[in-house]
Amino acid sequence: MIYRLLLFFLLLLMGCQAGAASTATPIPSATAAIPNLAAATTPWVRAPQISTSAPPPAPAASPTAPPGVTTTPTPTATLAPPTAVPTAPPTPVPPTPVPPPAPPVPAYGYPIGRPGRLPGAGFFVRHGYQVENTWFNPGYWHTGEDWYAREGDTAGAQVYAIAAGTVVYVGANYPGRVVIVEQDDGLFSMYGHLDPAVAVQVDQRVRRGDLLGTILRRSDDVPNHLHFEVRTFLTSREVNGAAPRYGFRCGVQCPPGPGYWPIGAPDLPSDMGWRNPTHVINNRMFPPDAGAPLAEVQVVAQPVAQAVTLWSAPPGAEQTATGELPLQPEARFPLLAVWTGPENSRGTSAEAYQLWYRIGLPDGGSGWVPALVASDFETGGDGRPATLFFHFVPVMGAAGSEPGA
Repeated sequence: MIYRLLLFFLLLLMGCQAGAASTATPIPSATAAIPNLAAATTPWVRAPQISTSAPPPAPAASPTAPPGVTTTPTPTATLAPPTAVPTAPPTPVPPTPVPPPAPPVPAYGYPIGRPGRLPGAGFFVRHGYQVENTWFNPGYWHTGEDWYAREGDTAGAQVYAIAAGTVVYVGANYPGRVVIVEQDDGLFSMYGHLDPAVAVQVDQRVRRGDLLGTILRRSDDVPNHLHFEVRTFLTSREVNGAAPRYGFRCGVQCPPGPGYWPIGAPDLPSDMGWRNPTHVINNRMFPPDAGAPLAEVQVVAQPVAQAVTLWSAPPGAEQTATGELPLQPEARFPLLAVWTGPENSRGTSAEAYQLWYRIGLPDGGSGWVPALVASDFETGGDGRPATLFFHFVPVMGAAGSEPGA
């Protein structure tokens, strides 16, 4: 009985499996070919680990047009290469302008002037250096320069130190007071016929352009003027020292000295230590290595000529006339160079003076011009000129209390 029941259930089970096989779609699997239940049982296997990384995106499917419909392929956009943005060139930074060198400060200037005017302007040298002063002291060489006003009285005109130095003498009755300055370069400058109310005292330091005093108003018949000397000595044994050679009134140990030297002497004033003042002033006005322009020069207010000749070079070189320069009163020109005769000049008339300026011209060129001219307004005993008139005077820079600076 029991065997029959087991056989029944076995046949029933096999029938159910056959029915299922007839309706199910076969799955191509390796386990489907196993003919028994035991072979169909698959052991437990650990499931594969799922990666957390996102899978790469699948390529997009190309659209498929329905039958009979023509599609135009969508053009693939082509990206143009990036357009380079033009870069502006760097703005050039202009170099810092270098100012031209300042003109050199003049070391020397003229000894006389009026307030508000340039030193030397409005004056002339009536009796020059080493000329014969026939109307006052014939037979003698003049050892300095006598400066007079072109117009009006010279009395009251201001007297200036021509260079930096120390006052070493104030005194005398020349007539009038005398001031002597020992300059820093070793020369001595002397200023005679000053009003007693001088502006300086012994041992006082002065600069070029400092006021020394004013011109005396004399009580004799001699016109008021400045007697001005430049020399290498304060006292010299043979001139005004312990044993003067000649019996001048201002002789033994008299610092002002005589102011004259005999024409018959075996030596000239230049041999005894006096110097041509105008040559000294202009020769030492600027250092030799000073660059141009040095300063300016101004035509005097009353030129004695309407024009001067322009030259290619100063005396001593081959000169060629290059034109004429009208002398417009108080016109100014750049001063480019200075040429003078020797300080210990040998000439014995105003014609021995040599002073030339190279000036800049309005057209951009340049030329050499004589800065002064000899005149027979006064003459020596031989009829040669003893007077000097200026065409130009330097425009001085600031120094001391110099007017016109």
